Amino acid sequence: MEDNISKIKERLSIVDIVSGYLKVQKAGINFKAPCPFHNEKTPSFFISPERQMWKCFGCSKGGSIFDFIMEIEGVDFPEALRILAARAGIELEKFDSSVRNSKDRLYEICESSARFFEKQLGHSSSGSRAVEYLKNRGLENATIIKFRLGFAPKTWDALSGYLRNSGFTEKEIIDSGMVIKRESEGIYDRFRSRVMFPISDVNGRVVGFTGRILEGDEKEAKYINTPQTLIYDKSRILYGLEHSRGDIRKKDKCLLVEGNMDVIMSHQAGVANVVASSGTALTPMHLAMLKRYTDNLDFCFDTDSAGAMATKRGIGMALGQNFSVRAVSIDDKECKDPADYVKKYGKEWEKIVSSARPVMDFYFEKAKENYKPESAESKKNVILTVAPFIKSISSRVERAHWINKLAYLLRVKEEAIEADIMSVQDDLSVYSTADRRQPATGAKKTKLPVERDILNETLLSVVFKKPFLFKEEITALDKSFLNSLASQVFGELAKENLEQFNFGSFAAKFNSDKTLDLEFIYLRSQALWDNFEDDELKVEFNNILNKLKQKIIHLRLADLGYEMRAAEAAGDKASIGVLAARFNELTQALVKIHNF
Repeated sequence: MEDNISKIKERLSIVDIVSGYLKVQKAGINFKAPCPFHNEKTPSFFISPERQMWKCFGCSKGGSIFDFIMEIEGVDFPEALRILAARAGIELEKFDSSVRNSKDRLYEICESSARFFEKQLGHSSSGSRAVEYLKNRGLENATIIKFRLGFAPKTWDALSGYLRNSGFTEKEIIDSGMVIKRESEGIYDRFRSRVMFPISDVNGRVVGFTGRILEGDEKEAKYINTPQTLIYDKSRILYGLEHSRGDIRKKDKCLLVEGNMDVIMSHQAGVANVVASSGTALTPMHLAMLKRYTDNLDFCFDTDSAGAMATKRGIGMALGQNFSVRAVSIDDKECKDPADYVKKYGKEWEKIVSSARPVMDFYFEKAKENYKPESAESKKNVILTVAPFIKSISSRVERAHWINKLAYLLRVKEEAIEADIMSVQDDLSVYSTADRRQPATGAKKTKLPVERDILNETLLSVVFKKPFLFKEEITALDKSFLNSLASQVFGELAKENLEQFNFGSFAAKFNSDKTLDLEFIYLRSQALWDNFEDDELKVEFNNILNKLKQKIIHLRLADLGYEMRAAEAAGDKASIGVLAARFNELTQALVKIHNF
């Protein structure tokens, strides 16, 4: 594995890979571009060919060539490795060739099936009814082609016969889920006389299908889906994500709808940042996938589905995973879903989507509809309506906001409201807390955000620009004003021959986490201090150091204030005298810095 990673890094340039996705421009010895992971006007995304790394100083994302592919493609590390290995012309080691080969065969069967269904839709007499149905639903030819819609003929063996003739074995065809094994012997097609919707993974590989019965054939189930297979797990697949992930990231928002047709018609109306759960209720794994692209989730539902338990559970899980959740509501009684709305109003759908409001506002207003201030039972019902959602909110500040709003509405103390909310028994928690908080297996783990120390980082970046320029300052620096990383770095710099300083060799002295931090700071130094003269760098160094000292002294003065109040309360005169003297010393030091 490590050998493959090294080979890929040797063969591929990070600038070439990034420029395949972004328009980059030269910036000194580095390159820069508008960050693809957040909206910005001034480019703060920098690429270092020297260090083979990237960093956005706006959203703080950064890392290696692998980290970039994982972020931009929304894939886990093994898939990023596969993508980059293919570009580098490296054949990866096959750790379990039997599983790999089995999966490859299933992908091939699904792709062959998709092509078969497409041909049946467009080039067979039996597919004309399906085409008529799709046109009546409002679909345009370009949309049908884009989403690879097809038709399964009304026979028992059309697809299975085609797949056999294509060289697939009966076992492989059964394992793909495209056919059903007879109780005696033989197989028959699972999908018959149905409009076919291919379901793809995030990389666009067909993994399964949804089949909708044609109108007039309602004796059978309206929808049937591919069963669980080696490559299809409906709890981990979001319909349309392969088409929408770029728009989701660009708009920093995902619209979640209920059906495949809703996704397709939404695209046709110009709203492309949209997905649907594939034949199942929303799961924690779905949310973990969406977290790769955005923290903002808009649920679209009509008046009936707003109260459905599946919808409520999905919202509860999203709030629990710290998504910002909004509601898009369809009030037209003739339109039961987004597909109907787009068919009737077309591009007006964009206005409806843009008018989404916070989901808590939606349910809060819904709870107020039948509220009677004089009725204790009515107040209880209001709490029961919104309590499950408030309980799901991970932010204490946001939770406190809604408790305060409820208290104001009901004219009841916040303490009583909070107690009732926390004691309400609800069934939104269909998944355990641990399940809701953990990403899906294979998904990229999300690190907890670490508070950045900008002043220490900036001070180091100035020094990394020209270390030999600060030889005297490095030796004389009072490290008590620095954080642990900066203190360690300046300690090591004091031992270096700064006139022959090599950053790569220097960074290798630190552990992997600190090395990565230093890589980012070094990249920042190249971006931030480009074209600065030596005397200007000296001025910046002193300004940053003084700001750092002021910050630390203010913190120490605050601590001394608490200690002095405690000593006064205890009547400890001796301690008060010592603390007062120290307080004066720090105050005088602060004055000197201000007068510098």
